[in-house]
Formats: sequence, structure tokens, C-alpha cells
Amino acid sequence: MSKKKKNPGHTEAVRRKEKATKEMAKIGLGLNDDLQIVGFFFNHLGVSHLNYLGISSINRLCKTYAGIDICIFSQHIIPPCIQPLCPIFAPSDLMRWGNYPLITTSIGTTIEALESNASTIYHYAFDPEFINKPQYGSKLRIAYCDPRAVVIVRHESHKELIEAEFDIKVHDTIVPDCDVEALVKLVLTETKNE
Repeated sequence: MSKKKKNPGHTEAVRRKEKATKEMAKIGLGLNDDLQIVGFFFNHLGVSHLNYLGISSINRLCKTYAGIDICIFSQHIIPPCIQPLCPIFAPSDLMRWGNYPLITTSIGTTIEALESNASTIYHYAFDPEFINKPQYGSKLRIAYCDPRAVVIVRHESHKELIEAEFDIKVHDTIVPDCDVEALVKLVLTETKNE
């Protein structure tokens, strides 16, 4: 009897499944987990340091992880500095967002997100922008002190400044330069463990 010849298509499918399993395990997920959805809420998508780093990192994540869907929300719809590989929504779509993780990137986006039905808002404080935003006044406390807001920063000095200014506990994890993979891993791990 001759040996049964392996199907090259099957071999490739097995290899891709193993690779995908390893990729998903890096962020604490398995292929059998439900599809994971994470939202990022930017003020706008035009040219800025935060937007460039954020969209570049989102695009890398979209190319790497098949089991994670990223959605971008933008307060002001203008042409993006880099074309995102995921859908862009207006803030009004937050009302239908549900209980998926939502990461905001400014005081204004956090305040607007707190009006949605999301149970937890992850406020990624890229810079201590409250220093230059006197027009927000009492709304600053809402963005940083609301019980649904979890503040994450990109530098230890930002953490110390925000904790001293608002008398709150900032998340212990420091996420430098809008590293979307690290942010997604953090929020999905916390959401999964709730």
C-alpha cells in the first residue's frame, strides 16, 4: 500500500491556524474566544503626534490580529493623516456601542464618551492637557474622576501629576506612545476578568 499523500492546502491551513493561535495568545485571547471589539475615540484624525502614532499602531494591529476588530470614533470628521484599516464612526454612533471596551484620547472625548452607555471608559491621557484647557473648568474633574473612567498614561511623570492634581489612582500600567497593542491587551484582559 502506498502512503496517503498530504494535501498541501490542509498543511497550510494548519500552519496558519497555529500562527493565529500564537498571535492571539500574546494578548491573552484564544481562537475560540468571541470576536473582540475595541473602540478608540479621537478628537479628530488630522495631523497630530497622537493621531499619527495611534493610527499607525491601529493599522499594525489590524494586520496582525484577525480576531480583533478596531473601530475608530472621531469628534470632528476630517481627512485622516494616515488612512486607517478599520471603520470610522461619528460620536453619535457611541449610543449603540454597547458594553465593548472604549479608549478615549482626550478630555473632550472622555467627557463625550461618559454620556454613552459604555460601562468603563479607558481615558488614555497622552499628555497632561488639562494644564492648557482652562475652558473645561469643572468638566476636568468629570473626565478624570468619574467612577467609569480608568486613566492610563504614557509616562510616569504624567501619572504623578494627574494623581496629585485630581487625587485619583491612575492605572499602574504605563503605555508609551499610543501603543495600541498594549492598550488593547490591557483593556481586553481587564474586560475578560470582570
